[in-house]
Order: sequence, then structure tokens, then C-alpha cells
Amino acid sequence: MSPHDQPLTTQFPAVDEAVILDYGLRAQARMLPYALGFFGVGLPPYLWAASYFMPPAFIVLSLTLFAVNWGFFHYLRAKSRALLTPEDQVPPKAFLARRMVYQGASGALWVAGLMILSYVAALSGHNAHIFLLICAGAAVGIIFFCTPVLRFLLTLGPLAATGPVIALKSVPGGQDLSNLAIGGMALALALGFILNRHLREHYQLAHDQLRLARERNAAVNTSESLSASKIALMHTLSDELRTGLKGLSASLHTGLTQASRAPAIRQHIYSALNEAQHLENMLVTTLDNDTAEQGLMQITPEALDIDAICVKVIEDFSAQATAKGLELALNLEAIPHKGAVMADGARVTQILSHLVSNALAYTARGRVELKVSMMAEDVLRVDVLDTGPGLDADELDQAFKAHTRIARTAAGHSGAGLGLSLSKRLISMMGGRIGADSTVGLGSKFWVELVYDREARRPVKPDTAPPAVAAEMRNSLRVLLLSNDSLRSAQLRDSLERLGHKCLTSTTRERALSLAGKVELDACLIATGPLNEVADADGRETLEAFLYRLRTSQSEAAIQILALLPQGDHADILRDMGVKPLILPQSEADLNRALSA
Repeated sequence: MSPHDQPLTTQFPAVDEAVILDYGLRAQARMLPYALGFFGVGLPPYLWAASYFMPPAFIVLSLTLFAVNWGFFHYLRAKSRALLTPEDQVPPKAFLARRMVYQGASGALWVAGLMILSYVAALSGHNAHIFLLICAGAAVGIIFFCTPVLRFLLTLGPLAATGPVIALKSVPGGQDLSNLAIGGMALALALGFILNRHLREHYQLAHDQLRLARERNAAVNTSESLSASKIALMHTLSDELRTGLKGLSASLHTGLTQASRAPAIRQHIYSALNEAQHLENMLVTTLDNDTAEQGLMQITPEALDIDAICVKVIEDFSAQATAKGLELALNLEAIPHKGAVMADGARVTQILSHLVSNALAYTARGRVELKVSMMAEDVLRVDVLDTGPGLDADELDQAFKAHTRIARTAAGHSGAGLGLSLSKRLISMMGGRIGADSTVGLGSKFWVELVYDREARRPVKPDTAPPAVAAEMRNSLRVLLLSNDSLRSAQLRDSLERLGHKCLTSTTRERALSLAGKVELDACLIATGPLNEVADADGRETLEAFLYRLRTSQSEAAIQILALLPQGDHADILRDMGVKPLILPQSEADLNRALSA
């Protein structure tokens, strides 16, 4: 016979008879409330029937017998319950044997009591057959309550039926009723056997279910343990690698300031710096993606100053944009003064940083712009626009899938393909949306929509720093660097940051004024390029207008303006305009003294 010709049968693994017996004893113990109900329903008919033929002394005796039986029954049941073990374990044979004795003895009490009542009824008079029929009904009840355990059904059940049947045969007019009682008892026993068979299958299924649940829980615990170990290992490796990459970046920054002005050498150092930063970003993104997949990512919504976050993102990437010769612009449209974005500040910064980083990486020429605007009463939108290669509809759909990179644009750019998928997950957790619009050959616009709460209080920049922070920041200044020479700008930025100052970079006056209008500045350092027109009157007028707008953009303190001059040209004119000239070359110490003056 081929496998296909064999009959379909359900195969169950063999179960220990001890498990079957344990489940049967449990089921019988759970039937106690129903036994109490059965007794409560049968007691009134019993008293009614007994009142017709049984002397009052016999009635009192029978009620006393009931009370003693119930007392011993509860005692034996309590002794049995004390030996219970968890359902998902096979009980010791000694415990199981003792429970069998206790519960069997409790059933035997009622069988013995029923026999005594049947014997007393047979001696009480010619109307005893009515009372004996009630005893036969009680015997059927005992058979039913013995059904969960086959051994009790085979022993206590027939014994319970014997008392009423024999008594009926011995009383006048009870012969026909005894035959009826025998038929009823036989039917009750047959039904008990059928029910016991179904209960055994039920016990087996319940045991299999518990076993499978235990195995599943063990597998889940193992999986969670492996996931936790994996994440812990990745955290450790990430911390170690990031520490090494930060040290490498610091060494490269030092080498950049000390390197020759030869473009080739500086370009190699820039490339190494970019790769170190890229590797660090990949580590962070991969770790965050695994954490989010495990459901361990924590999001803490709070009221945010979205302007400050965008300015910080622009500051962080200005050097990279300058090195590639790209314009990096910030466009903050009118945002209501009342209300704030409700999101996790660190995650919003991470998402915008990834979008700007992608835009700079894939844009060969032109500009990248970060634009903030209101889309609705409760939605603020941040757009990242670039003049890169652009994507078609299918490529845009692939861009947001994990571990997927666009073959047409990914050549020459390394990455794990997780940034956009992680950003989508994070934005969804914050109740926002992310998407993109793009045209091949013209550029792309990736956008993020965040929840805006009109009733929230936007965080306010403190007027004064705490004493401990003030002492630490006394020599740290926020400097706006204006230069159209990318190499010179990078060198000056490195020097300023190494001196402990915060540096914002701009290549045009318009962008410099835009940045100055958003943040408080201590100084503005102008390199040689933007001062070429000082020699003629129109140029000086334009420069004075720029300097006036720059000074008036600062509301809290006067800004110090310095200019780097190659040969000291036009130093007197600049002094008259309130600009402090610095003659090149300048050492870091000279530059620091000039800024701190």
C-alpha cells in the first residue's frame, strides 16, 4: 500500500497513565460544587418522601449520617488537594496513590451511606418503594461523579446501584420497579463509560497543549535571550568601534591643520574623515534598527524647538557641504509663536541628519536645502531638497525598504541600506509621516511631517547658564565663519573647534544673515573673499549695509566682527566700520586672543 492509499488517522503521542489518572482526579475534585448542588436539589424530595413512612427518629438519624459524611468528605478532599502538583508536571506515584485513596474513600462514604438508607427504607413499610426510587436517582448521581476516573466508575458505580436495586426487590410491589431501576443503572453506567473515553482524549489533548506551551515559552525565552545577547554584543562593539573612530577623526583633524596646503594631501585627509564619519553613522543606524526590530526602541515625546534642531543639523554638515563645493541652506518659514512640535528630540535630529547626509552624499553639484513650514493646524513639515540625480517611482518605493539600495545611484557610495527604513519606523512611532518626491535628473525632496501641538509650550533658551556651566563656557564662543574658500574655511573651522568654540559656516552673506537671525552669536570671522569690494565706494556701502544687518540680528549682546586680511589691505577702512582686522598668517593662539578680547 502506498502512502497515499493509507487511511487518514490522527496520531497522538502516548501519554503516561499516571498523567491520565492525575487529570481524572483533578476533574473529579472540580466537580464538588456540582455535587453540592445535586445534594441541595435532592434533599427536599428526600425529606418529603421520608415523611410518609419513616419514623422521625430514622429521619434524624439519616440527616446525622449526611452531616458526618459531608464532614469526612471535606476532610478527605483537603488531604487530596494538599498533594497536588503543577499541571505541567507528572506527579510522583506516591502522591498519586494517596490521592486515589483519599478521593476513593470519600466516594465510598456516599456509597455506604446510600446502602444504609436503602436498607432502612426496605424495613420501614409498604410505601418504601417511593423512597427507594429517590435512592436509585442518588445512585445515578454517584455513577456520574465517578465518571472522570475509570477505576471508581468500575467499582463504586456498581456498588452504588446495588443497594437501591436489592432493596426494591425485597419490598412489596417493588419487583417491577427494580427491573426499571436496573435498566436505568445500566444505561447510566454505559453513558459513564462513553463519557470517560472522551474525557481521556480530552486529558491527552490538555497535556499536549501544556507541553507545547511549555516548549513555546522555552523557545521564546531562548530567542529573547539570544536577541538580548546580540544587542548587548552590538552595543559593546559599537561603543568600542565608535571610540576608535572618534580617536581616528581627532587625529585626522589635527593632521588637517598641520598638513601642507597641497590640495591632494588635504583631499586625502578629507576623504578619510568622511569615511570615519560614515562608518560611525552606519554603526549607529544598524544598532538602532536591530533595537527597533526587537521592540526595545524607546520614544519620549516632548515639546521641541524645531528651529534649534534644524540649525544644529546645518552646523553639523556645513563643513561637508563646503568640502564638496555645495551650498547648504536653511529656510525657516513662518511658524506660529504658540505651540511646539511633539516628538523625541534625539530621534528627530537623527532622522534629519540622515536625510541631509544622504542629500549631500548623492548631490554632485548645486545645493541642499532644509526647509521648515506648516502644512496644517497640527502638522509641521520639514523638507530636505537637493539637486542630485533624482529617483523614479519604483526607486522611491525601494528606498524605504530595509537593506535595499538603488543600483543606479549607489555606485561609489557605501552603506547598509537601513537609514530610510529606520527613519520611517521612528517617525511612525512618533505619530508622524515620512515620504519623498523626486524627478530623475532634477533632484529629490524627502519630507517629514511631525505632530504640532498648538497648546504645548516651546522650550525657552535660558537667559543665563548655571554657575558651573558658565565657568566651563567662559572661553567657548559661538562664531559665524563667512568664507567662500572651501579649503581655508575648513582649516579655520578646525582651528576654532579645536580651541573649544562653536562654529557655524556660511559661504554667502545672505546665508550668514539667515543663520545670525536664528542663533545668538559672539563673533563673526570674515575671510578674505567677501571683502574684495572694499576698494570702491559701492562695495563699501554694500558691506556697511551687511554689517548693520548682522549687528542688529543679535538681540542680547553686541557681536564682535573680525576680518582676516592677507597683506593688511584696507585695514583702516575696516576699523572705521567697526571691524577688527587680523593680518595673515595668524596662529591659533593669535586667533584665540583676538576672539577673546
